[in-house]
Amino acid sequence: MFWRMRMKLRSSHVLCKVADISAAVRDFTGQGFTVTWGSRPDKAHNALLWFPEGPFVELFELPARAAVLRWPVGLRYGAPAGQRIAAWARSAPGWADLALETDAQHLRAEYAELSRLDLPVSRILKGRRTNPDGSKVGYQFLAPAPAGLPFIVSSYDPPQRPAEIAHPNGAKSVARIRFGVAAQDRAGLEALIGPDPWLDVVPAEQTGVQSVELNGAQFAGGL
Repeated sequence: MFWRMRMKLRSSHVLCKVADISAAVRDFTGQGFTVTWGSRPDKAHNALLWFPEGPFVELFELPARAAVLRWPVGLRYGAPAGQRIAAWARSAPGWADLALETDAQHLRAEYAELSRLDLPVSRILKGRRTNPDGSKVGYQFLAPAPAGLPFIVSSYDPPQRPAEIAHPNGAKSVARIRFGVAAQDRAGLEALIGPDPWLDVVPAEQTGVQSVELNGAQFAGGL
């Protein structure tokens, strides 16, 4: 039986898989977005679309062959972590995942709470990357199972949201994240999510992000 988490988790960011991160940055810049590289452009595998408030969008590149990491990652951090990596690697370009966040820099309380619930979850994974300016940023995340459910991230250490961000196309913020949930995953999702002004949960055959709408964007095509 699932019990709702005591913590209030909210949408942190939406992951969008791309075939080529450099090409994606050029495309999104061409559509009027201000794109921030996740690390040095010649080495980066991700880039970010920040907004003054609310969730952001992470563009990332991950080849299908990275699915083999499922086994070493699973052995070290638990099967749900390995399953998540494999799901990212095998997914087609497009919306790939949703991250939920807390205000804490450590996820010990969240891990303890998930362990109390009847919901499989990985051990805490600690991530680190180097920004284009050479500064370091750390974070943690937890991967529930099945992999279609959102995962949980800590706040960045130090905080990463720019003090000022403006998109030439007029994009102001994420207005709505449409998230489909299959009947067998609904209890797990309800155990994770709290009140969230950005999340619109709808019944679906497959659990995952369906679409993202922006406030104020004026550009050709769509996210």
